Amino acid sequence: MTVATAPESFDPMITPVEHVVTDVIPEIPDVVTLRMVPTTGDVAPFLPAQVSMVGAFGIGEAAISISSSPSERAYHEYTIRHAGAITSALTHLRRGDRLWTRGPFGRPWDLHPGGDLVIAAGGIGVAPLRSAILHTVEHRDLFGAVVLVVGARTSHDLLYRREYEAWRDAGIDVIATIDHDEAGWSGAVGFVPTVIGDLEFGADTRALICGPDIMMRRTADALVAAGVDPDRIQVTLERNMQCGTGRCGHCQLGGMLVCRDGPVADYPSVARALSIEEW
Repeated sequence: MTVATAPESFDPMITPVEHVVTDVIPEIPDVVTLRMVPTTGDVAPFLPAQVSMVGAFGIGEAAISISSSPSERAYHEYTIRHAGAITSALTHLRRGDRLWTRGPFGRPWDLHPGGDLVIAAGGIGVAPLRSAILHTVEHRDLFGAVVLVVGARTSHDLLYRREYEAWRDAGIDVIATIDHDEAGWSGAVGFVPTVIGDLEFGADTRALICGPDIMMRRTADALVAAGVDPDRIQVTLERNMQCGTGRCGHCQLGGMLVCRDGPVADYPSVARALSIEEW
């Protein structure tokens, strides 16, 4: 899969594109999805897992993955959690408000056709995976068995829960799991790596993982223990991105600059970095 590129005249460091919010979709507590379109021109093409720098006027910008389908040319969607000054400003935008984006940037998920696919998400980590899920739904015949494991602390924290049935109807085995059992819950209970460890995978399985570092590491290790080739396991390191280009250097993780070399990485190349609590 090749990386989508911007026009030659586009300088990502100085050329923000103004957008207008066309819809605000409440998700889970402190999380909303913003649907937006550029005030002039067409939406930029992108590939699953690619990131834009999304900015609030007068405050700053943050790296956020595009969560809509890459085939959707009418708008982009960004799922944002209220976590700081910039994301707080973004999550408080309303229809008609303006913001800007730069990008898209980064290495996308490798969604090469053929073989089985397992997608594992912890918490809001399903947001950078949603574009890949939607791509898989739209091109379901290109893959073998597809399993999606989504984990959250409680059932109220399961992101995009309203979409699970549509994904199941499209032929994806969606397994939702919560950390601890609760009244009225009939789904799986346990952490994502544990659920993954109870499944069986073929030799041609490809895996996409997003979540906290420890979740990604343990999930990848569970997949390897189940026989999945480590080189076919991918993780995304979006949370380490800063300027989107790698020029500021604040995205360094071990031997890589995430903005330049990621956000998607093959697990063996970052396994050691993920095993260290802080960088």
